[in-house]
This record gives sequence, C-alpha cells and structure tokens, in this order.
Amino acid sequence: MTVTPKWYALYLRSRYEKKVYEALEKKEIEVFLPLIEKVHIWSDRKKKIKEPLFRGYIFVKTDLRDKEIILMTEGVVRFVGINQRPSWIPEIQIDWLRKIVRESADVQCESYIEIGNKVRITGGSLSGVEGIVDKVHGISRVIVSIAAIEQSISIQVPAELLEVIHS
Repeated sequence: MTVTPKWYALYLRSRYEKKVYEALEKKEIEVFLPLIEKVHIWSDRKKKIKEPLFRGYIFVKTDLRDKEIILMTEGVVRFVGINQRPSWIPEIQIDWLRKIVRESADVQCESYIEIGNKVRITGGSLSGVEGIVDKVHGISRVIVSIAAIEQSISIQVPAELLEVIHS
C-alpha cells in the first residue's frame, strides 16, 4: 500500500524561511516558500525585496516517511498539526497560493478568518481561487485562508469576477 504525498506546513525559527527552503531542496524534498515583493525604504534608498508571505512557515510535500529528516533540518521547529500529528493541507490551497503570488502584485496578510460567505473568482489569471469577501477601506478584497497554519492573505478582485458559493 503506497501512501500519497500530501502538503504540510512546517513551523520554523524566526527568519529561517529561505535557509530551510534551500536545505530541504538539497535533500530533494518538494518544498514551497511563497514569496512576495515588498519595497523597503532606508534614509538613502529604496529597494524591492522578496519576503516570505507567511513569516515562520514553509510548506513541504511528503508521505511522512522522511519526517525525521525534515525535522532534523536546521531551523525547523515542528510540523504544524493537532496533538503531535501533522495536519495536511489540500493541494488546491497550495495551487491557489502559487497562483496568487505569481499573478497578483497586491497581496496582504490578514487576520485569520474562520468560516464565512465564500466566493470563487470566475475570471482572469486567478480564476478558480476560492475565498471570503471582505471590505477593507471601501475596497473589495478576497481573503484566502490556509486553516492549517491559521494564516490568511487578501487580494484585490473586481466584484464582477466573483460568484458566491452556496453551501
């Protein structure tokens, strides 16, 4: 019986996201670190820097046979889960994150939102992404939540590209 690899979130030491990403890639473990571009302003210059979307987290795809190898990687604290058991993340949510960081220039972290009215984006490069509509300063935004790490991000989407998902 083969076990299908699933996506899991790892909780990391502070500011170890890129180091852990590189170390896990060297160990030939499938890893995903969503990065967004931010502008940092110093007194003498501005610079665009790629930063982790979720500070302190990274995603790995594994069947958990290499769990110990992953946990022994410098900077990894633990798998995110409940009662010492890693909680897997649906592949579609990882796909959404990939699409969002690749296609949207305006991504913001948001406070985690539980269950609310859900919508699906019906057009454009983010078509198929599901989330919750929120109004921030009068601008419609779709909030996409990753329950396993209790983190959310938001993107600006025109209202005409949204359809309500009825449960």
